[in-house]
Amino acid sequence: MNGIAAALLLLSGLNAACAAEDALVPVRAGDVRILGRVGELFGSSLDRRVFSEYAQGPVYDEAENAFATHSDDSDPDRGYCGWQGEYWGKTMLCYAGAIRYTRDAKLAAWSVEKAHHLIDAYQHPDGYLSTYANRDLLRMNPESPDSEKHCCFNIWGQKYTMWALVELYRATGDRKCLEAAGKMMDHLVAQLRRLGVTIDKTGTWEGISSMSILRPLVELYIEMPKPEYRELADYIVRATDVGEGVKPEVNLVHDALSDRPVAAWFRKPMFLAKAYELQSFFEGVAAYHRLTGDARALAATEAFWGHLHREELNPMRSVGYFDHFLGAKRRVNGMTELCDVTHWIRLNRELWKITGEAKYLDCIEEAFYNAFLAGVSPDGSWGAHIVRSHGTRHLSAPQQVGMKMHQCCPDNMLRTFYDWAETVADVAKDGAWELNLYSDADVALPGLRLELRGDYPVSETFRVRAVAEKRGRLRLRVPYWAQDMVVDGTSMKPASGRIDLPVEAGEHTFDIVLKMPPRVVDSEAPAFEDIDTVTELDTAKPEGYTKRFMSWYTPEMKGLERRTAAAEVMRGPLLLAKGRLAGTSRNETFTFKTINANGWKVSVSPALRTVGNASVWGAWNMTLEKDGEKRTLPVADYWSVSNVDDPSNWFSLWF
Repeated sequence: MNGIAAALLLLSGLNAACAAEDALVPVRAGDVRILGRVGELFGSSLDRRVFSEYAQGPVYDEAENAFATHSDDSDPDRGYCGWQGEYWGKTMLCYAGAIRYTRDAKLAAWSVEKAHHLIDAYQHPDGYLSTYANRDLLRMNPESPDSEKHCCFNIWGQKYTMWALVELYRATGDRKCLEAAGKMMDHLVAQLRRLGVTIDKTGTWEGISSMSILRPLVELYIEMPKPEYRELADYIVRATDVGEGVKPEVNLVHDALSDRPVAAWFRKPMFLAKAYELQSFFEGVAAYHRLTGDARALAATEAFWGHLHREELNPMRSVGYFDHFLGAKRRVNGMTELCDVTHWIRLNRELWKITGEAKYLDCIEEAFYNAFLAGVSPDGSWGAHIVRSHGTRHLSAPQQVGMKMHQCCPDNMLRTFYDWAETVADVAKDGAWELNLYSDADVALPGLRLELRGDYPVSETFRVRAVAEKRGRLRLRVPYWAQDMVVDGTSMKPASGRIDLPVEAGEHTFDIVLKMPPRVVDSEAPAFEDIDTVTELDTAKPEGYTKRFMSWYTPEMKGLERRTAAAEVMRGPLLLAKGRLAGTSRNETFTFKTINANGWKVSVSPALRTVGNASVWGAWNMTLEKDGEKRTLPVADYWSVSNVDDPSNWFSLWF
């Protein structure tokens, strides 16, 4: 295990140079400790989903067992196949992240031992490693008039297994994991040639699920630069960038650069405009740009982000409407899959690393503090499948494809905590130390140690203690919602979302204030949303999701769908919400007269509030004033007032 010990010091450095240099070098996960309320939840999730006997016993065993049972394609007559194959990969991606974050040698040894057992027991001599018994089942009934009902996730599952093996190699230095990943890709390349099929003609959603292998394919190529890997990556990008005229159903790179909204890219947007898979694909396009320097790939990724920000930013500050891109910004019944939050954050991280632009950090911060944290169970052991804008509880992740202890969203959850840790700070190209996120943490950058304390963003004030080994510049992000930043009593105006503080060698303490007056965000939803004309099973229209899923697994939600637009109130990056845990009555939570587009002035004052045994993170008394009329009600941060899996709870972010 000496190689593992050495790799734990090096962490995940890349072995090959990339053609496009990033604008910055993020802090390594192992050089950050997230503290405070967020850190408590992060640590609890690590304990329960990585380090516990339950996680390393029954939970892991169930994921590995899918390679023995091959139940994903055991009943092809049902018209679709399963995706149990994704769970081992997602589980071990979280273990690889935990190794980087904790630098725990015992965990590294355990993970490598388990990976070796999987490889020895289930990888075929030609490299095939999948939960599908029929290795050549890559797509089901593509010519069927009901092709959207015929799903196959063989390559999708292999993607996650291969990716996990690559990241385990990076986290531990174990060559056997990397070689197994290479054998998997060698088999896939040879298989596609043998069958005479291209990857965009496999899988589900017209090849989008299969082509999302682009990101781990690029990562594998960095470690094992075989020409055939590069050729496959080139093909995936070219196949989705066909000009006008005769073109494929899925033309993602080309369409991203158009003015048409995402839903209009597809003949069947209710089938094809899948938020999880599309964001996964464009994360790969960004990585392809980094590998090749392809300017059009970067332009398409930035344009795709622009589409999502304009059209699909939902009320919880994630993107999408029940895992689809159907104009979520105009839908008052907000529903977002937790995986979509994870991948919205990942897409923003890639663009931030490439460009250094602060707008991507703004999106990461708002998505994390609101949609993501609202979807993590209070003890960190599980999570939501669907996070919503209002109701009685979020839709807890249900069992999937015969699994008892795995579901796509909770299995992805820890990756977002690692992404958060690795976004806190960085070193810019010009050598400045950049501090991006201000929740309590300890951070070590080359030549600089930082301590952040103050319970941001519930508190407007926080302290940064810096210990520098040499003279340099500490560059602080100023979020878009802040007019200025007060440092040691001096108001400083940001330039391009940043301010620079000169730092001499030695210890320095900065007392910082980011003023957070509440602001009203008016809804872009229609004045009235008619969902009653849509039947329960009619998913030909987006409103069908509202009728079908608002009360799915949560029957007490029936009748709580919103019909009219309302406003949100934000304080800094936090969404404020009414709810039982905030001390707001059920009646004023759901029937409160809206302030949307009505010019109300809003102010808040801090409050201490505990309901029963549950305490919210931030609590305020909100006052609304207009033309001599005044309303006052208790509110709290959306995260902690909403993420209680209790049918007797209630909450709403609408005002």
